[in-house]
Amino acid sequence: MNSILVKVFNLSQGLVVINDVKIIRIKSTDYNLLIMPNYMPLLGEVKGNIDIESETVSKHYENIEAYYVNTNNVFSLFIREDL
Repeated sequence: MNSILVKVFNLSQGLVVINDVKIIRIKSTDYNLLIMPNYMPLLGEVKGNIDIESETVSKHYENIEAYYVNTNNVFSLFIREDL
């Protein structure tokens, strides 16, 4: 498997699934991270921006607070929203 399955969840849009992702770029207040297929397992919090790039889809989330998990080429992002 040479791609990442991305699952993004927030209360306003529900679950968004993006297939065949090649790169996930995280720019948080404390660190920058580039996740590619077969990357090590990760668990973390982001306060900043996330870019998700595939050959057909490009998603950009700006100024978010979220939690993420990356394991076995599945990246799950849980975006915090104040209602």
